[in-house]
Amino acid sequence: MTDVAVPVPVDALPKAAKRPAFTFTDPGCRTEVRAGGLLVLGAVFLWLWAGPTLASKIYLAGAALLVIGMPIQAFQARSGRPGFPWKMGVALTVLGLAMWPDLRFRETVGGPQRVQDIAWMLTGAGAWVLLWWPVAVLGRKRVEVA
Repeated sequence: MTDVAVPVPVDALPKAAKRPAFTFTDPGCRTEVRAGGLLVLGAVFLWLWAGPTLASKIYLAGAALLVIGMPIQAFQARSGRPGFPWKMGVALTVLGLAMWPDLRFRETVGGPQRVQDIAWMLTGAGAWVLLWWPVAVLGRKRVEVA
């Protein structure tokens, strides 16, 4: 007897789940949370090119989306919705804290040391996202996926 390999149609092969290497939000994250995070991050990088006035307006739009979207996302996560953006919260907080030492300045010689607004704005947005993580995790209902 000879062993003969039987060709298997491509359609019958199991498909591997295609996941991106790294994303800041997982599938299931609310759109306003994603858009808010992008606007906050964009405002930080546009601060020098677009000026503080326009960047602050962009930041306020993104912060409003985060203020509204994060509680909704957290309470929906408790009932089984996937996609809480904890990676985005960690990234915004760590980046904001890392900027802090570099963005210190004095308006006058010997005057008090201050920090540019974008450092605390970025840190605050990340802290707001992380603040809702315990609410999303505690009391979460387990959803069985078949």
